[in-house]
Parts: sequence; C-alpha cells; structure tokens
Amino acid sequence: MKNKLWIPIIALLLLTSIDGFGQRWKLRRYGLDMYVAGVSFHGDIGLANKPFANMFNGFRPSFGVTPRFMITQNLAVSVDLAYCMYGGKDEPGSSHGRYYSFNSHAFVHGVRGEYYIFGTRGAGISGAVYNRRGMVNSYNKLFVYIFGGASGILSKSHVKDLNNGGEEPVNNPGYNNNLVYSLVFPVGAGVKLEIDPRWSVGFEMGYNFSLSDQLDGYASEWSEYNDSYYTASVKAIYKIRNDKNGKPVFKKLYR
Repeated sequence: MKNKLWIPIIALLLLTSIDGFGQRWKLRRYGLDMYVAGVSFHGDIGLANKPFANMFNGFRPSFGVTPRFMITQNLAVSVDLAYCMYGGKDEPGSSHGRYYSFNSHAFVHGVRGEYYIFGTRGAGISGAVYNRRGMVNSYNKLFVYIFGGASGILSKSHVKDLNNGGEEPVNNPGYNNNLVYSLVFPVGAGVKLEIDPRWSVGFEMGYNFSLSDQLDGYASEWSEYNDSYYTASVKAIYKIRNDKNGKPVFKKLYR
C-alpha cells in the first residue's frame, strides 16, 4: 500500500517539471542577431528578363543586427538595422540600346514580427537531453519561423553608362543621383539551431518589395513594377537573460 503512494507523487513531480521547462523561455526573452547577408536586386538595370541569371547579377553583401523580444513562446517582435549594398548590370546589346551598370549603398531600418511554426519554446520537454551530471537541458535545438514587417530604406546609387565610357547618364530623365527614401516590406522564413541556452546559429531567406522604382538610381520609361530585392543571411544569435520583472540582465548569471 505504501508503495502505491509513490505513483501520484512521481506523477506530480513530472508534471511540475514539464511545466517548469515549458516556462523556461521566459528567462531569455531578449536576443540579438548579428548577421551577414547576400543581396540580389531586381530593378530596371540588370537582367530582369532572365530571373535566374539576375539572382547572381551584381550580388552584393549586407551586414546587420536584429534586437528581438519574445512576446509569447512562439511570437516575437524585432528591429532590423542593416547596412546594405546592391548592384546590377545590363546585358550588352539590349533591345533598347541601353548598357548601364549601377552600385548602391543603403541603410535599412524597420520592425517585423516573427511567428515560430516549429520548435516552439513551450515544448521544452520534447527536446530534453541529459548531460554528464544527469541534469536535464530542456531546450529545443531546432526552430523554424516565418516573418513579415515594414522597413524604411535610405539609398544612394551611382549609375554608369557603359556605352559612353562609364559616364553618368545625366541627360537621361530617368536618372536620379539623389538620396532616395522608400518604404520596404520584407517577408520570408528562417531556421535556427540552438547550440546552448545562450547561443544559436541561423539561416534566413527573404523577399523585400518597395514602394519606389528608383532604388537603383534609375526609372525606365518601360518599367511596370517597383524595385525589389532578395536576401539570404547567416546569423549568430545571442539570447539575453532577464530577471523576474522582465528586465534584461547583462551580468553573468548561473543557469
């Protein structure tokens, strides 16, 4: 009879442990992504009629940081701050006789939401493993998410007319060598692999469509669409611990 008393006690302990593991995400609600990305631009200058070739036409790097806050175990809000480069080059002998190239430098700043569709932090017990001391590390190792948001982009472009010795096409009414500011709307998906409770690595792909046709410094008279660009990024992600009041803690704490 005494032995049977252990059954409800063990069950209660297991339920308490699972609930504790499920709430562990609340201990690290803040995070910081540091990333390097590749940017492929789709605009008036380039190989717009050859989408696959255009993906690699003028491929440029981007660097950025993304502070993040977990609202719930599968919903987060983040701020994206990035220095972005992009470029492109026409195919010689095009039907319009134009042979331009361009290079742009831009600063991107915006807000986005992330929704975790796989590996939510509430399912911690499913990813539990035991270390050498027999203690449970109750964090999932793989997370998949989708995102969407709104950003501002401040861009400066330099266009060359390769048919005219690389001079700027200043006499072309479509050329704009001023600073251009526009709204951009990013959408995409990403995956994260958690290395330990503090660090993760990730990969993300996104599509960004803008409200401007002059991010490349040129708006063709034959253009029908605004400019857009694709990004593929590799990330190092650091999760910041917070106290019981939800405030971030930057000093070293034992977990």
